[in-house]
Amino acid sequence: MTARSLLAPLTYLLLAVLGHLPAFASLATMTQCACEDAPQTDWFLAWTPSALLAGRSPWFSEHLLVPDGVNLMWNTLLPLPGLLAAPITMTVGPLASHTLLAVGAFAGSATSMWFVAGRWAPWPWARFAAGLLYGFSPYLVAQGSGHLNLSLVALPPLVLLLLDDLLVRQERSPRRSGVLLGLVAAVQLLTTEEVLASTFVMCVLGLAVLLVQQRRALTGPRVRHAAAGLSTAAGLLTLLTAWPLAVQFFGERRVTEPVQDASPYAADVLGLVVPTVFQLLGTDLTELWGGNRSENGSYLGGPLLVLLLVLGWSYRHLPPVRLLSVVGLLAWVLSLGERLHVGGTELDVPLPYAVFEHVPVLANMAAVRFSLYVVLCGALVLAIGLDRLHARGALRRHRALGTALALACLVPLVPAWPYSYQEAGTPAYFTSPAVERVPRDSVALTYPVPRFPTSAPMLWQAEAGFRYRSLGGYVIAPETSGAGTFRGSVTLLERVMVDVVRGAPVPASGALDAQLLDELATLKVDSVLVAVHAPGATEMRRYVTALLRRPPDEVVGGVAAWYLVLDEVLPRTTRR
Repeated sequence: MTARSLLAPLTYLLLAVLGHLPAFASLATMTQCACEDAPQTDWFLAWTPSALLAGRSPWFSEHLLVPDGVNLMWNTLLPLPGLLAAPITMTVGPLASHTLLAVGAFAGSATSMWFVAGRWAPWPWARFAAGLLYGFSPYLVAQGSGHLNLSLVALPPLVLLLLDDLLVRQERSPRRSGVLLGLVAAVQLLTTEEVLASTFVMCVLGLAVLLVQQRRALTGPRVRHAAAGLSTAAGLLTLLTAWPLAVQFFGERRVTEPVQDASPYAADVLGLVVPTVFQLLGTDLTELWGGNRSENGSYLGGPLLVLLLVLGWSYRHLPPVRLLSVVGLLAWVLSLGERLHVGGTELDVPLPYAVFEHVPVLANMAAVRFSLYVVLCGALVLAIGLDRLHARGALRRHRALGTALALACLVPLVPAWPYSYQEAGTPAYFTSPAVERVPRDSVALTYPVPRFPTSAPMLWQAEAGFRYRSLGGYVIAPETSGAGTFRGSVTLLERVMVDVVRGAPVPASGALDAQLLDELATLKVDSVLVAVHAPGATEMRRYVTALLRRPPDEVVGGVAAWYLVLDEVLPRTTRR
C-alpha cells in the first residue's frame, strides 16, 4: 500500500477523532454518559479479558445478579473488541478502550467501504465518497451516541465482497472463499451478534435477488462452486462459535422468549429526508422517530437521495448497480418495521417486517437498524455511478456543477459534532487501594445498585477489577416465562434503595429490619458500599448504620464502607 493510498484511511481517522475530541482531554475518565448503555458497555469491554485471565467463562458471569448470575451471550457483550482492547483496558481503563473503539468504529467502517468499493469503482474520489458516506452516515452518527456494539460495522461490506467472489466471480477456490467468509462471520458474531443476524437476512434476500437477475447464467458448475463455499463457511462458523452459542441457547439463565417489543424501533417514511438532532442542520422534531434519537439513523437527505435514484436508474444495466438498488430498496422496506410510520405517527398499515415477529432470535432485531444496509448499498451505487461519470469525462466537463452537487449532498449530512463528553464521576474508592479491603469475589451491596435505568455502578465494578460480586445489573436476564428483561428479580434491599433514590423516606420498622438482615445473610453480602454523593446517600447511610448497628468502617474516596458484614449479620439472624 503506497503513502498516497493511505490518505483516505488517515482522513477518516482524523474525522473520527474530531468527532470524539472532548474525550481526549482525559481518556481514562471521560464518557458520553455515566448512565444507561455506556457503563454497561464499559463493563462488557473489561469483563472478557478479566474473565479469561482469571480462568472464568467469558460468556457467563456470577459477578452480576447475585445469586443467579447472567448469561452474557444474551447481552451486547463485545467479546472480541474487549479482548483486542485489553492492553488499554488493563493500563488506562475501560473508558479509554470505549472511546478508542468508538473512534475505530467510524474510521474502520469507512476504510472497509473504501477498500470494498475499489472492486467496482477504481477512481479514488469515488471510493473516498463511498467510504465517507458509509462510515459517517447518519446511521453511524446516531448509533455512535451510545451504542458501540452497533457502530462496529466494518465487516458487512467485507461479507458483500466475499459473496461476490463466491457467487458471482468464482475466480478463487470455493474453499478459500468459504474459509474467509466463515472467519469474517465468526468475527462479526463475537463483535455484535445482532449485526451478523441482520447481515444474514440481507444476504438471503440478496441471494434471492441475484438468482432472479442472473437466472440465465445458472449452471451446474456455478451452483456447485457456490454450495461448496457456503457449506465451508457455515461449517467453520459453527466450529468457531460452538462454545458461545451453546452457552447462549443451552446454558444457564438463557432467554427463551423475545427480549423486548421491538416494534417501536422502526424507521419513519419521512426519515430519509428529514434530518435528525445529530445533523448540524437537524431538527428535534424527529426526536422520537425510530424509537428514540440514537436509533433514528435512516436519514440520507433530499439531494443525495435524488442523486442515488438518478445513478441507480442511469446505470441499471450494470449488474452490481441493479442488484444493489433492489437490495437497498428491500432493506429500506424492512427498516420501516411492522407498521407504517409517517411523520412520527404510526398507521395501521402492515408491512413485511411483521414476519420476523414469529421467528426465534430474529424477533429481537430492531427494524430501524436495517438502515445500515440502505446506506451500504447506497454508498456502492454512489461509487459506481461517480466512477462511470468520471470515466466518461462528465465530471471534468461540468466541474462547477459537480462541485455544487457534491456540496448539496454533503452539507445536509454534516454531523453536529463533536459528541458531548463528561467526567464519569467514578468514586475514587473503586480505583484506590481501599477497595482491597473487600474480600475478592465476595458479595458487595453498592448504593446505588446497578439496575435499569441506573448503570454507573457497573463501571465502578469494572474499574475495581471485578474484585466483588454485585447485586443487580443493567443486563438482560430471563423472567419466569423465559422472556428477556432488564429489570430482573429485584430484592427487598433494592426496593428500599429505589424508594430512597426517589426521595421517599426509609420506613422504620423492626420487621423490615429483620427481613433485610435475613436477605443480607441469604445473599452472603460481606460489604456495603454507599456512594456518598449519590441522591439519597445521606439517608441511606443513616439507615445502614442503624440496620448494622454501627457506623461505616471508613469513609474514603467518596464511599462509606462497611466490611465483614456477615460476621455480624449471621449471629443476629441465627439468634432469631
